[in-house]
Amino acid sequence: MRGLAKLSKMPPEDFAIREATPADIPEILRQRRCMYEDMRYDDAAALDQMTTLTSAYLGEHMPDGSFRAWLASVEGRVVAGGAVVITPWPAHAYDLECRRATILNVYTDPEYRRRGIARRLMQTMIDWCKREGLARVTLHASDDGRHLYESLGFEDSNEMRLKLR
Repeated sequence: MRGLAKLSKMPPEDFAIREATPADIPEILRQRRCMYEDMRYDDAAALDQMTTLTSAYLGEHMPDGSFRAWLASVEGRVVAGGAVVITPWPAHAYDLECRRATILNVYTDPEYRRRGIARRLMQTMIDWCKREGLARVTLHASDDGRHLYESLGFEDSNEMRLKLR
């Protein structure tokens, strides 16, 4: 309990954020799996397959720059992360970039939550998207993350989805 009391007083400057590299793929995979487990996905075989497929995806798309990730560390230990996926997309009247940004994999280890880390990761990713000249960024919010995203200015959209399987 004493350790948690210390963490609750952790000022934002006590953690560092850096851009991830391909060497960080195991950590990104760990966080992605934990994120799904937190959302109560409990099919171990499906999670294992997701991890295997995502590892191959990251191995291809981190080097080409279409998957960018950032990690937050406290005292040298990675405790949180998030990513931006850039995909080709036809131009819109409001966006002539021909690419779209999606934030995903926002995850913080449970003992480091509610300390401003996810907010700063999100701001880092939003700032990166702005510097890249992107017109919009989207994400899918978990119930736990919705308040943070709304506080950063994210709004519900008219996006609809159809499950095909």
